[in-house]
Amino acid sequence: MATQNSNFAGQVYRCPVCGAEVSIIRGGRGPLAPRCCNQPMVLLPKLHATYVCPVCGSEVMVIHEGAGQLAPRCCNRPMVRRRRAA
Repeated sequence: MATQNSNFAGQVYRCPVCGAEVSIIRGGRGPLAPRCCNQPMVLLPKLHATYVCPVCGSEVMVIHEGAGQLAPRCCNRPMVRRRRAA
C-alpha cells in the first residue's frame, strides 16, 4: 500500500486501474494513502516541479515540461523553482 509518513509537493500517484494521476500541492507529515477505483494509488518515482512567486507567494506546478525553456512569471517577476526539502 502507498502509505507515507511524510509527503511533499510534486509527488505523483497513479491509479493502477484507470491511470488517473494526482500530484501533491502542499505536503504534510500525516500518512497519505490516496485511493482510486477502490484501489491504493501507486507512488511514482517522478516529481512535478513547483515554482513560487517571490512577491505574492502564488505557486504553480509543472504537469508536463515541453521542449522550450520554461520561465513562469508573476507580479512582473520571474518565479522561483522550489527546492524539495531533504
